[in-house]
Amino acid sequence: MRDFVELDELELKLVNALQISPRASWTLIASVLDIDPATAARRWQRLVRTGRAWISVYPGAAGVGAVLVVFVEVGCAAGTADAVAERLAADTRVATIEHITGGSDLLLTVLVGGLAALSEFLVTDLGVIPGVTGTRAQVATRIVAEAARWTLRALTAAQRQRILSGGPRPVEQTPRPIGSRDLPLLTALSADGRASYSHLADASGLSISTVRRRLDSLLVSKRVIIRCEVAQPLSGWPVAASLWCRVPPARHDAVTSQLASLPETRQCVGITGGRANLLLTVWLRSVADMQVLQAALVERITDLEVLHTALALRQVKRIGRVLDRHEHARETVPLDLWPLTIGV
Repeated sequence: MRDFVELDELELKLVNALQISPRASWTLIASVLDIDPATAARRWQRLVRTGRAWISVYPGAAGVGAVLVVFVEVGCAAGTADAVAERLAADTRVATIEHITGGSDLLLTVLVGGLAALSEFLVTDLGVIPGVTGTRAQVATRIVAEAARWTLRALTAAQRQRILSGGPRPVEQTPRPIGSRDLPLLTALSADGRASYSHLADASGLSISTVRRRLDSLLVSKRVIIRCEVAQPLSGWPVAASLWCRVPPARHDAVTSQLASLPETRQCVGITGGRANLLLTVWLRSVADMQVLQAALVERITDLEVLHTALALRQVKRIGRVLDRHEHARETVPLDLWPLTIGV
């Protein structure tokens, strides 16, 4: 079926353009891709309708506030991993779920409002799910690189620069923290990251000019991230892997900067709660590239110790989107985080 074939050249470029500037106008995107705006909008809607691409909205590292980002490995009894994953997919605190290789069966990215809330999630909620045999949690201390930076690289440098011109304008004054008045705006934006300013104004009760100014400020300051996602099997980078690493604390900043610059890097995060103090997530062209990458890392960064690795067998959920077995988006479970970001 058409829904499950590779993305064609135009679709790759369209997704790449929206990865660079998720709210760029169809007029700008169409001019860069040499098509008409109606075609650009129609092709994007088809990608969304078939679940092959979508827009996610969530707090950025500068806007996390009281939210803890936690990576939880989950062990499951034989034959229960699918059922456990499906139950967790409905939880608004669980942003991402992957079936993985290695010593655990599932890897979760969990967003909670503090250590007490994490304890409640692990002990009271996750620990009592039938089939769960064990958990191991590590808390993010610093997000050096996150997945919104990763793009398909289907556009030329000149095309990328033109698309960047459609992004939010830098703000002259110091960006103010997220406030309670922003919550209706952020809720509406989470429902549709490409919603028009007039729609967001109607939903939030603010003027169009206020919505435009406030949203640009939130995006430029990275308090809010808007991210264009693509079904990974269609991306040309179908293999995802996670590497739990340890580096000397004095070298942490230098090493994470090196890792963040790799083209394979989707996420690079400082973590605590176990032996590892760094988690690297990569997308690769093939399974064989995992060994090639690991060998290159150890050779290039001599004080980097890779403690263990896991390949993602299948993604069940990614940033609030529940995925089908083709890893196409099939439904949304909103992440109810915005009240926790007030004041940051």
